[in-house]
Parts: sequence; C-alpha cells; structure tokens
Amino acid sequence: MPFDRRHVLAQWGGTLPGGEIWSNSLRLASTDTGNDADVPSHDAMVEWLTTYAKDAVAAWHGSFDLKCSNQAKLAYLKMNVVDIAGRYVELNTLEYLYSPVVPGGSASNIHPTQIALAVSLTTEFSRGHAHRGRFYVPMPVHVVDATTGLISVSDAIQVATAAKTFIEALADEPGPDILPGMRVCVMSQRGTGATNVVTGVDVGRVLDTQQRRRNALKETYQHVTVDQGAS
Repeated sequence: MPFDRRHVLAQWGGTLPGGEIWSNSLRLASTDTGNDADVPSHDAMVEWLTTYAKDAVAAWHGSFDLKCSNQAKLAYLKMNVVDIAGRYVELNTLEYLYSPVVPGGSASNIHPTQIALAVSLTTEFSRGHAHRGRFYVPMPVHVVDATTGLISVSDAIQVATAAKTFIEALADEPGPDILPGMRVCVMSQRGTGATNVVTGVDVGRVLDTQQRRRNALKETYQHVTVDQGAS
C-alpha cells in the first residue's frame, strides 16, 4: 500500500555496549499530497541535514533531561526524500556521520541494553490510520520506584518536554528559501495512505523492553554441578 505523499524520512542511531545497535526514525511532510508533493531540493536537503537537523538530533540525544545512558552513542543521521512507495528518490543516501560520536547525557544507573523508554506522538485524531506514532529513548537510566515499578512523574515530564523541543527543532528548516511547511507527521501506508501532523507528545512511566536490541550479546553460561546424592 502507498503513502499518500512524498516526504522526508529522518533516521538516526548508533551503538550500545556489547556490539548492540539502536535506531529511530521520524517522517516529515508538507501539506501537498501525491508523488508530486513539494519536498526540499537536493541542495536544501544537504544543508538541512548538515546544519539544523544534525544539531537538533545531537541536542536531543545528549540532553540531561532525557536521561539516556552515555553508553548509548549517536553515530549517524540520515535524511532522504522517499516516494509514495517508500523508496528513496535519490540514488545515494544522504547521511551525516557524527565525529566524535555523541554520548547520551547521563552516566548513572545503567539498565540492560534492551530497556528503552517510548515517546508517543499524538495527532488531532484519537483513532484511525496514522493517529499515533512513537520512537524510543535507547538505554534510559531513570530510577524505577521499588514499590510502583514506575519512573517518576517529573522524569516523564522532562522527557516529554525535551521531545517537544526536539520535534520543533527538527522541523525548523534552514532559512526561508528551504521550502517552508515540512512538519513531523505520523504516516501510514494502510488503505490509501494517511498523514497527520504531530500535535503532542506522551511519555509514560513504564520502561519498555525491545528484544530486537539484544541480538548481538552472546550468552556465556556459568555451570555448577548439582549433586543430590544416591536415590
């Protein structure tokens, strides 16, 4: 099934301890629909990627309010125009490599690599295709209350506020000549496709588990013999 318009796919990620990797993505679109929808030119995309966008992603990942472990490294950002079939319009990927890599902003209370915190994206709709989306904070270090099993209200609010700042910054194209109107959206390929502008952020208090982020660590079992005596 197709998307309902051409748009920009932003993907960023990096590494976790033990050779694990992580990644996230967001989609940005204008109000135009179809395969002729306005998108930034190649030169505008390069400028956007290597200035405002790469700074916005780095600021988000390294934010102290995010409480992302400094063992989660941000290594790259890709921003590419995709057609309604979800394929890159250009032959070559537009990618920015962070050198040095950007560590998360916290060094305390490290959880296992498969632990993440979901950032949910809300729109003006409460149901239907593309009414809600999400991405994740990799390897968060939030303290979990021993009684409730939840992170604190203040921690959740801080992450939500940081996400708001990030989304607004990512959609801030460099200059008035770089096709205004690109906004972070939730998009779906179901049916005839759907696109809804992100209008809010929800951050819950329950840490998530993403097993796909724990596929490089090799288990090394430590054996102890059990002797129950003669029967």
